Formats: sequence, structure tokens, C-alpha cells
Amino acid sequence: MDKRLKGLKESIAKRRKNDSVRSYSIGRNELCPCGSGKKFKKCCARNNPGKNVEEYFEAIKDAENEEEVLNLLKDAVKNYPLEHRFLLPLIVYSLQSNNYQEAGKYLRHAWQLMGTDLDEAFISPLVNIMLDQEEIDEAETLVRQALEDKGESIPLLIALAEVYKKGQNFQRVNDIIERAMQIDSENLQLIVFRLETLMDLDDVVSALSLFEKYYDQLKEYKHMRVISFLDDFIKERFNLKENNNLKKKEALSQAAKIFNVFQQLDNLKMSKAESEGSKLLAEIRDLPPKNSQIALDILARYLATELYSEFANFAEELETEHMKNPDYLRLLFLADYQQGNLQAAEEKIKTAFAIEKSRKDGHFHNWQVASDYLRFLVDHGDGEELANFVNDFAGLLDNDDNLLASLMMLIENEEARNYQKSLLDSLLNLVDTGGVEQIKKKDIYNNRLFISLAALDGDETIYDQGREITTEELKTVIEEVETANIGTPALSYARLRLLKYQSDLQEDQKSELVARVKESDVESYFDTVAYYETILRFADPAPILTEIPYGKFLDDEYLDFYRLIAALKLNYYEMGTELFHRQLLRESKRNKVMSYLVRLLRYFKEDKLIEHFKAMEVDEVIINYLKKLTKKRS
Repeated sequence: MDKRLKGLKESIAKRRKNDSVRSYSIGRNELCPCGSGKKFKKCCARNNPGKNVEEYFEAIKDAENEEEVLNLLKDAVKNYPLEHRFLLPLIVYSLQSNNYQEAGKYLRHAWQLMGTDLDEAFISPLVNIMLDQEEIDEAETLVRQALEDKGESIPLLIALAEVYKKGQNFQRVNDIIERAMQIDSENLQLIVFRLETLMDLDDVVSALSLFEKYYDQLKEYKHMRVISFLDDFIKERFNLKENNNLKKKEALSQAAKIFNVFQQLDNLKMSKAESEGSKLLAEIRDLPPKNSQIALDILARYLATELYSEFANFAEELETEHMKNPDYLRLLFLADYQQGNLQAAEEKIKTAFAIEKSRKDGHFHNWQVASDYLRFLVDHGDGEELANFVNDFAGLLDNDDNLLASLMMLIENEEARNYQKSLLDSLLNLVDTGGVEQIKKKDIYNNRLFISLAALDGDETIYDQGREITTEELKTVIEEVETANIGTPALSYARLRLLKYQSDLQEDQKSELVARVKESDVESYFDTVAYYETILRFADPAPILTEIPYGKFLDDEYLDFYRLIAALKLNYYEMGTELFHRQLLRESKRNKVMSYLVRLLRYFKEDKLIEHFKAMEVDEVIINYLKKLTKKRS
């Protein structure tokens, strides 16, 4: 028998035998614990099971595979919602499988049924799931009730601290950690939580010091995210693979000293940055191995403090070890660039890019180098240099990667839109002169349109209408595309959106523009997005469900999302329910439920979306989450 299946069966058998004394009840007028939102008397209380409780246990005992056991457990929980012995193994399995959507459903059921009889081991994950769904007040009430009934314990205090951490109230978090330390300051679960909190606060110095102090005891917690991160951080930063004479604990001690200096540098006043910064960096420059990444971190601090002379001296010391390291060359590029030595700067970043693209493993890894080089060329390069970069970069991509989309992502930063616009203008010139052949003008103009449309979507999400500056920008881009005589469905879609925001969209205009989209050549991702957005927002969305047009340009996730919007607009709830729950499960595993709901709100007003959710019998928790989300936006 499979080891996992055997463990699951043994867990169920143990509960059957040892936990049969406890029993629970729910008032008939209370909400049904299954999460339907209906009263118990109108929901699971009406069940007429085909098996009794003992027959379910026997069937589980005889089951031959894991899937059969799970199906029996789910069926048993549905038919006997007051029987905790089926419910708890299902929770354990869901948590171990990282299926937090399902775990949350059964944990809520268990809490409603068992209250503070529920073991602390289950209360903590329930609280975390509630916090992920922005149910901060409800999570705090739950933990406080558990603390009142069970008394203070480290797991429950950590759960309460998680509540305050979610609310960014770190003073309360620290107070709760102090309370927990009075119970057992050496508790490893508490130490792990303290480490996580310190890293959340970007207090790397304290985190490294704490990790150093308990390093030997924390080895058994290597599976925890924060421990794994810190462990890998030390290995990589000190290049312990090559420097195997340097013990990890010694490297950890060095790291704590180095980052303590970094912290002091960050707190220096501008007037003292040069003199004090020089002294502080002198204390640590010789600590780590010269061939390590952390030595480059120290070099970067000389640059950040604008100690250019000392930067050059330390860079010379590291040259032998790093002369072919793109990260090292990038720092030299930045030093030259900041001092206005553009020719020298270009030589450094160009060399870094050349080294990176000729790696022996055949894979390009250092996208920061490519990004800096592209930005430099957009600002200071000529057409030939940019064309050479684009052609070289194209050779680094996989066959199914889109060159233009990859370039746009590469140049993305806090000033992304301005850089992206400059890049697109430069690419237009290169396409016209034949310097770049892999990119079509139509795709460039599509990108221009969708940059402006994305800004409009942002306005819609925040202000519920387009701002004048955004709509004027979109109008300008539309005029440029029309002047260039580029035939693209994105142009008609953009005009539809603009006219709508200007409250100037007449029915005949809408029909004409929708017809143009339908008749346009759809040849790319952006063409397809324009087609789908037009049909969903301004036309009959039925073809999206029946024909799935131009599906080859979109991945399955994107198509599924558009099919969901179409199903909801047509009130096809059976199809919509299947699509929605599949997407919700996927997004909950990624902790992206909020962004998923925001995305839905681009197509429906809150009241209409809630109406759709209720028709699909979506969990009340999600509906409440949506209400809180829209309340925040308003």
C-alpha cells in the first residue's frame, strides 16, 4: 500500500477509535457549516445518506487508493456535517497538499462546529487563510476567543501576532512576541516567527544575528521559507561552494557585521556620508572572500556613498576575481555613468552583456545587465547600436517568446511608461529603415495603444472614469495610428473606449467600430486581446463561448478568464460556476485572490458581480471579501 495512503487511513482509523466520545450540534436556524450561506435546516440537515457513519468508516478502510478515500471523506462530511471524525482528516490532507481553498472551507466548517475544541494546530492555518482573504477583524475575534477559552500559548499568540502583522501594526506584534517569550523564549516556533517578522521589517541585521545565535537548533526547520532563504543567502553571498574553508556559521557572523555597517550607512546624514562612510566601509571591506558576491555588495556601497576614488581602489582589488563577472562590470558601468563618463560606461555594460550572452551553459541569466544596457541605448545610443542589441537579444529568447513583449518587460521600471514609449519610438524608426526585421509596425502601434489603455483601466479601477490627462493621451495615440494608416483591431477598440469615456458613443458608431474589429486581421496577442475586449464590452459575447476565436494567440488561463466573463454576461451560470471555481482555486494558491477580483470588477459593477456570485452559489466569504475590497477602493 502507498505510504501516503496508509498514513491517511491510519489517521482516520485512530480518530474513529479514540475520538468517538465527543459530539457536536448546530442549531437548525444557524448557517450551514458547509459554507453555502443557507440555514442548516434548509441545507445539509435535509441530507438522506445512503450509508451510516460506521459504513463510511468501513468503506474507507477497504478503499484501494487515495482518491477513493478522499471522495468517501468528502461524501461523509457532506452527509454527516456534525461528525468531526471525517472532517479533521480532510483538513489535514488539504493542508498537506497545499490546497488552501479547500482547507479553508473545511477549517471554517470545523470552527463553526467545534469552536475552541478545535486543536491549536488547526486554528493557526485557519487564521492565516482568513488573513489572506482580508478578514482581519474576523480572524482577530477568532484568536481572542481561542485565547480566552484555552489560555495563552505560543501558537495562539503567534496567530494573534499574524493578525496585527497583516494590519501593519508592528508595535503590537512586538508586544505579543514579548508575551510569548515570557512563556518560552527558546521556543523554536517562536524564533522562526521572530525571524519572519524581522525580514518583513527589512531588519536584516537583527535577523542575521538571531539566525546566528540559534543556527544549530534551527537546522530541523530548514523547510521553513525564512530559514531556507537565509541559509541559501549565506551560501550564495559568500560563495561557499568555492570557499569551502569558510564555515557557514563564520560566514553568518561576517554577514551580521557587514549588514550592520550597511544599516549605519543608510542612516548617515548627507553631510557625514563621505567621511563616516569611508570609515565604516574600511571596517568590513576585508572581511569576506574577494571572489564572493558580498564583496561586490560592499563595492556597491562605495558607489552608493559616492566615494568614487575609494570605489576605484576597491574595484581594482577585486578585479582579478571578478574581471569577467557581469555584476562587477555593471557596477563599473554605473560608476562611470554617474560621473558622466558615457563612453567608458557604454564599454563596460556592452562587455558585461557580451560575457553574459556567451555563457557556457547557453542560458542568459543576468537580465539586469540587459535591462541597463537597453535603457542606456534608449537614452544615449544610436540606431545601429540599438538594432544590434535587439538582434542579439532576439537570439537569447526561446522560439515561443515574443521579442517586442520581452523588450518591453526588460525596460520596465518605476519610469516604465516613459522608457517604453521612447523604446517604441526608436523601434519604429529602426523598422522604417530596415534595422530590425523581426518586429512589425503594427505590433509597435498595438503596444502604444495598450499602454494608454492600461492607464485608462487604472483610472477606471480607482476613479470609476477616465481622467482628462489619460483620455487626451489615448486620443493622441489613436491619431498617430490613424495617420500611419495601420490596420489593427486595437485601434477600433481604443476608439470605442475613448468615446465611451467621453460619453459620446452613439449606437451607430458602436456598431460600425465593432464590425471593424470583427473584420480585422487578427495576427498577434494584442490583436486577439483587442478582439475579445471589444466583444465582451460592446457586443454579443456568445461566440467566445461557442467558437473560442483566435485561441492560438492566448494561453488557456487567459481564454478561461474571457470565457468566464462571457458566461456571466449571458447568465450561463452552470458554465460560469465551473470556470470561476477553477480560477479561484488557482489564484488562491498564488495568494492573488484580491487582484483576481479587481480584474473581474473591470467588467462588472460590484452589485452585478455579487448578483452573479450568488447565482453561482459562491462562498459567502468571497462575497464579503469583494465588499470589503470595493469599500477600500471607494
